[in-house]
Amino acid sequence: MANLRELFNKNVTLSYQVKDNLERSKFYQSGAFVSDSRLRPLLTSGSKTFEVPFIHPIDGNLEANYGNTIMTDIAMPRTIEGSKSKGRVAFLNEGFIESRLESYLTGQSPLQMIAQMIDNFWRTQAENRAIATLFGLLNYDQANGKKLSFDISKATADETSGFDVNAFIDADGSLDEAYQGQGVMVVHPLIATKMRKQKLVERVTTSDNLTPVETYNGRTIVQSTKGTVLGTGKNAKYVSYLLGRGAFAADMVTGLDDLELERTANTGNGAGHTTLWTRRNMLIHPQGFSFIAEDNQLTGGTKNEALSASWTDLTAAANWRLDASVEQTPIRFLITNL
Repeated sequence: MANLRELFNKNVTLSYQVKDNLERSKFYQSGAFVSDSRLRPLLTSGSKTFEVPFIHPIDGNLEANYGNTIMTDIAMPRTIEGSKSKGRVAFLNEGFIESRLESYLTGQSPLQMIAQMIDNFWRTQAENRAIATLFGLLNYDQANGKKLSFDISKATADETSGFDVNAFIDADGSLDEAYQGQGVMVVHPLIATKMRKQKLVERVTTSDNLTPVETYNGRTIVQSTKGTVLGTGKNAKYVSYLLGRGAFAADMVTGLDDLELERTANTGNGAGHTTLWTRRNMLIHPQGFSFIAEDNQLTGGTKNEALSASWTDLTAAANWRLDASVEQTPIRFLITNL
């Protein structure tokens, strides 16, 4: 078998990796993840926190001025209102020890396989951070008026409390028109199975170099067991997360010394080990919300220092604050029985 230290070539491995790997995520392909020119500098600046301003839409339901010929009639302009969302960058890393890479080292093109493994790992990390965040926003909403939730579940489930297309349409219809019928829907696998039984799932090809995705009434389906079921048994509650286009600001850059090879001589009782380290700075933030936890409340690190929000931190209701209005928020929670 080939040895990682003997065959590893950083430049060759980098050549196999996908540039802007996050763009291959279902979240990005659906439009739920968006990036703009302000995000990349934040990730490369070394700053732990950031504030991104956003402008509130102009209300077109208020009647416009009507011009006339009177010189002393002065029109008063409207003010444009804006706010800032506070977020936090996650500084992430992972090491793959040689025994974990053994199957890749025996492949026909091991460096290409290693690059693909790392790409898939970081893309999944980004999606899991988004799902943990959604669960945290659900917890926040449940503690603050349930304004983003559409709940038809019952303590004793019956035929009227289960997931169906009518419940979906009601929840989707509570969004602004710009966010309806597109984006992502994160659901439990059992809900996805029920969608298929109802014969309302379509397979759509979004790009020539990506596998087809399943969609439900225009929304790309993402299946997850994390944060999508509350309780157990026939009366369990299932949470389906509806995300409109632009629901998350998202970006990811390589951290310092990405693809670093480390050799330890004394481990294995002197036999030694080789570890491949990969690093990313990641920003996955829901638009219109602020992450307000202080440094001393974070657990993304060790007991000595935590600089990033862990998945557990992201799920805590107390760590979030809604800054935008409900109408301007492209996220809804549909809560049903099965």
